[in-house]
Amino acid sequence: MDDTLSTRDDHIHDQHEYLKEYEDFGLRDHDYLHNVKFQIYEISNLTLDAENEFEFNDNEVDYTLDDDNIDFQKEESHVTHDYVSPGGSSYWIPVVSDNIKPKINSIFDSYTSALSMYYNYASLAGFDVRLGLFRTTESDITTQRHLLCNWEGKPTTAMDPQHNKIQRRKDTFRCECKEKIVFTLVHGTNKYNVVEFVEQHNHKLFGKDNMFLSRTKRKLDYTQEIFIYNLPKQNIGASRAHRLYSGLQGGSDIRGGFVSDFKNSTRNLNSYIGVRDAKFLVVKMLERKKNIPSFSFDFKVVEKKLNSISWADETAKYNYNAFGDVVSLDATFSMNKYDMVFVPFTGIDNHKKCVTFRVGLLSREDASSYSWLLRAFLKAFKKQPTLVLTDQDPALNKAVNEVFPMSVHRFCMWHITKKKLPNKITSQLATTSAFRKRFHSIIWNSKLEPHDFEKEWKSCLNEFNISNNKWLQEMYGLRRRWVPAFFKDIPMSGLMRTTSLSEGQNWLFQNNTLTGFYLLMFMMTFEGVMERQRRNEVVNDFNIATTLPRFITYSPIEPHASKIPEEYIMRRWRRDVLPTELLKRRFSNSLLDSNSNTAAIEIFSNVDCCVSFLSHDASTLKSSLEELNKLKKKFVENCPAPEMPSRESFYNSIIGVELTNDAPDIDNPSYIRNKGTGSRGKRLKSKNEMLEKVYSKPKRKCALCKQMANHDKRNCPLKKHV
Repeated sequence: MDDTLSTRDDHIHDQHEYLKEYEDFGLRDHDYLHNVKFQIYEISNLTLDAENEFEFNDNEVDYTLDDDNIDFQKEESHVTHDYVSPGGSSYWIPVVSDNIKPKINSIFDSYTSALSMYYNYASLAGFDVRLGLFRTTESDITTQRHLLCNWEGKPTTAMDPQHNKIQRRKDTFRCECKEKIVFTLVHGTNKYNVVEFVEQHNHKLFGKDNMFLSRTKRKLDYTQEIFIYNLPKQNIGASRAHRLYSGLQGGSDIRGGFVSDFKNSTRNLNSYIGVRDAKFLVVKMLERKKNIPSFSFDFKVVEKKLNSISWADETAKYNYNAFGDVVSLDATFSMNKYDMVFVPFTGIDNHKKCVTFRVGLLSREDASSYSWLLRAFLKAFKKQPTLVLTDQDPALNKAVNEVFPMSVHRFCMWHITKKKLPNKITSQLATTSAFRKRFHSIIWNSKLEPHDFEKEWKSCLNEFNISNNKWLQEMYGLRRRWVPAFFKDIPMSGLMRTTSLSEGQNWLFQNNTLTGFYLLMFMMTFEGVMERQRRNEVVNDFNIATTLPRFITYSPIEPHASKIPEEYIMRRWRRDVLPTELLKRRFSNSLLDSNSNTAAIEIFSNVDCCVSFLSHDASTLKSSLEELNKLKKKFVENCPAPEMPSRESFYNSIIGVELTNDAPDIDNPSYIRNKGTGSRGKRLKSKNEMLEKVYSKPKRKCALCKQMANHDKRNCPLKKHV
């Protein structure tokens, strides 16, 4: 069987064989170099033998320089004194205990144990390791492995013709260090033998106080990467995640990498998702739909690009059956990398709080896209809502009237009275308190009968001489779509007159997402918001069930009067309208959600409980730490090394999906421009908004007209007359 020769020049921490880490073997940061001493060689002590190799006399070697003697050099490397070879080159040799230093012809039971030994030695000696040349058989069994000092290799220079491409300007640490070790497979066994070991370094090593700066210690482990990837659910980026993690660990030098390492971790995940973002999302949702019968998901592809998606889970369907009499629709923007329009279906629960029934992402904000979204909603929930509340978007209005013909369509009063009215009449009249008081007393009064409203409307317009205003005439023609007097006979019509609650819920989604989020990252954030929303429902149910109203007297009639007879309470307002177990269900990713994640969470929880329980007993806490270290050592030494996942497998477990050959061929959406997105994040503003911004600036004196105004000599209105 022929061996195949391959060369790998990547750093041990950048390889795709993820989690094959050996830097932590029961040692803490302050355990380094307790048994390390240093040898100091003077040039005068060198003697050459016949083959021009130098030797040292035992009586000329100083073994006395230990940690107590070098307080003034604690920031230096482990070998604090260099010495010079006959050729004039300086080099360093770390001196560690013999049971740690590699030895020629040493036999190791497995490839893993051989690597573990060397990584442990490198950590104590003060240098990083990089994988070098290796040989494998046709069955992918490693027969030879070279491990190198991370400073091995020649630095790249501008004169090198092989590196003429544009490169990032950065310092180099390559200095042709010759330190290395070579393992070979013992023929006929699974054991490995040390056949070569070069101990000398031609550079200074890490100081023991600076070991946390080494790449070995900066390497992020599995729990840290999970920590980083879960924090976007709380709208916490890499920089804040690093500060948070450092605070939880008691300092940035205890465990973990730099801020740049946290950022690189996020960058690597985003790079892995990249052009497959839409495909990952669709496959993930299809797996949920397949494995969870009550989960509904619909998507639309146009020219192989994802155009629209919409989804709802079992809890959302229960919420709609209980509280789906009134539904508010309000689109929002800047929620993802592609500027897809985010459209949540929002209702009011039995605590008068927002509840989300279903959501959708649309590439276009036109009538056909909205019609597709509403049909997907109707397909999932089987019944139309009693009342639908929207703004005056023509495309959305057309879709609602087409798909929900049995629903009452109502316009948001806030958009009409607060947003549009001041722009349709004179500014002087809009700021007149008498007009505002009279107009609002007519519009917002739900006790008026329709004929009384029509009478008061005409009287108000005649009183303020605005009867000929075309916009007001148009709004009067649409009065049955927005005036409360015409909704008196519709059940629950008073729950929502405006889309303010829906817009407040949209703000919550926006506050927990970033414009540059991939769709998968947006999905993680959305699920985090939904879990908090449903947790609040559980808290509200608990508070209602365990609290009583404040009574004024001790009369027994007060508790009796505070209770409403059961037969007069509509089901949507009852405490038990939804089971608590349903609200406590978490979003399930897919089949990749294994029991190991649940077990890991339970282990962390138990450890936290033990630490909290023993936090006030220092002696017991210390003995518990010793027992935990023994258990850790037992796991490392006795437990067989598990098959570590590759970087691809790890990312698949993070995002909860794995692409197969039969995955649908879907490309990411193109960058989209709708009326709320503008040019790559810059929203298109109305003339009034732009004027408001101009007049909000402090006035200054114009050199031409000599007036305090919002212009200068260059754009003064008098300039054209001069």
